[in-house]
Amino acid sequence: MDKIIDFGLFAGRLAGAADRGRWVLLREVQRELGYEEPGGEPLITRQGEAPGFEPGDDVPAALVEWWDWHANSFTYRPRLYWTHPHWPPVAPEAFEQPSDDEIRVIMSEYQYVHQWGYFVSEAEQWPDPPVWVNTSDGWVEQSDSISEFFLQLAVERLPAHFWWTMRVEREHVDDAMVDRLRANYQEMGLPPWQEMATDALSYGGPDVIIRHGRGPGADYALVVHARTRDGLLQALGTLGVEWTDKDLQSPGETPTPVEDLPAFAPAADPRWEVGSTSAALAIPTIPQVSGPETLANRTASAADRDATVVVAGDAAGDVHFWTVDGSRSGSRHLHHAPVTAVTAHRSGTGVLLWSGDADGVLRYWTGGDLVARVPFARRRTPVTALASAVLETGPAVAVAWREGLVTIWDVHTEARADLRLGTGIETLALRADATLHVTTEHGTTELRLDVNALWPDRDFFRRVHEVEWDDLRTNHGPGYEVPDLLTTLATDDEDAAQKAVKRLYELLVSKHAENTAAAAAVPFLAERMLVPTNRAHNTLLLLIADIANGPGAERDAVIAALPSLRHFADEEHPGNIRWAANELITICES
Repeated sequence: MDKIIDFGLFAGRLAGAADRGRWVLLREVQRELGYEEPGGEPLITRQGEAPGFEPGDDVPAALVEWWDWHANSFTYRPRLYWTHPHWPPVAPEAFEQPSDDEIRVIMSEYQYVHQWGYFVSEAEQWPDPPVWVNTSDGWVEQSDSISEFFLQLAVERLPAHFWWTMRVEREHVDDAMVDRLRANYQEMGLPPWQEMATDALSYGGPDVIIRHGRGPGADYALVVHARTRDGLLQALGTLGVEWTDKDLQSPGETPTPVEDLPAFAPAADPRWEVGSTSAALAIPTIPQVSGPETLANRTASAADRDATVVVAGDAAGDVHFWTVDGSRSGSRHLHHAPVTAVTAHRSGTGVLLWSGDADGVLRYWTGGDLVARVPFARRRTPVTALASAVLETGPAVAVAWREGLVTIWDVHTEARADLRLGTGIETLALRADATLHVTTEHGTTELRLDVNALWPDRDFFRRVHEVEWDDLRTNHGPGYEVPDLLTTLATDDEDAAQKAVKRLYELLVSKHAENTAAAAAVPFLAERMLVPTNRAHNTLLLLIADIANGPGAERDAVIAALPSLRHFADEEHPGNIRWAANELITICES
């Protein structure tokens, strides 16, 4: 856990926000509340919402900035908020305009009960005008500015997803509890939140935010958020709130922890042999081409092993390439942080350009007009080195993170291997014979990789990705999520595997409608169940059993897999596995 953040001091930070730049405090708060900037491109954009629309003077500059801001948690992950943005701003729907002015709505509550917007007259005066909200008393001011509104919206929405939470119903909150709230926590300086007649005031303390709903619409008079479970329990104790475990809501997602590894020291591993510990550098020589030497703020450069293309990155987050024969060149803004490493390799008749940055984002680009919206990978630590090559298994890319982890992917299947080699890695080089050269300040070490041991699940990944999942239906639409969830079951991260099973439940289990994605997924689920190192055995078998309750081909798929799974009912297996197996057998034979 990072250092404690005292939200009791938030009012002072809010008062000084204007002097630091319009979005500085919002970015800090997003991170403090648990949001991690994913990199890549936003899910929604101004251009996507209204192609060709260019804002005039009646659209505040702050609103345009917010839409275009690369750290905007709303445009990257709108489902964190459950509100509807409006671009361009629109007149209110089903609500009267003020008699002496006009409102332009920028955001609506999920069911459109409330709308937030600005007065046209105020937008003509200020670039960051106040935001108003419709209530039973008419339009009332919600926030002092557009930028403060989006800050407050983040404070309202993000803790419930990333922090521990307990909601206390009105009948369980008395005056003494409210007195303890006011005595032990400080108002955060934000105006009362006027949504669904809650009139909610926010209080802060060390790693805690407490929302006091004072209005008639507040079903929960207190909503207590804390960064940790212990912090939540401490706050509940301070307030005098009684609780049980079922009252506590755990975070919807938790960040992958950064490794705490020692300095690099080569050691034996079943996945590789240590060769020379004083090997020569194997980084491809960068050929002379016109362009890289004149690139301002260049931070990284590399060439493919065949010396046909040169790639470079700069401090602005741009990636550039030049073919040695002079036939092609190009640039693309791929990162929101300085590029720290680049590499390239041939891919069929083209080339694949890889880049990593100081925020830990890994992206690839073919040099054309299209680029994947979502980064290939991201960790909470900078990329320090990259290498790529075409192995006998196909293209592979290796990335070193500052924490000391080296990850190697089989590009086509996205099978991955994490090598905990240690910190201090300055460069990587990967050769076609699967030899990885690791360079630190003490020299270069050669690791001879065993690709079969490196990616034991590579064939599983390949077969999963061969299925046209987008053409299959889940409970929530096309099955595009399913392949990544299936491959996550192969991870050694138990938390990630269990979360994948939980999401597969939501997508694949239905007693009422045929689920074509479930039928296709069952053979893969059964296959993972037979892997002894599977980290989600107990819940995975129940998932398969519940899929068998479906009305279509998914039931037939489970029945076909039953012979391979029946032995889990034997005495040699743990009780929870035997119970799940017996449930499966009962459902299939009923």
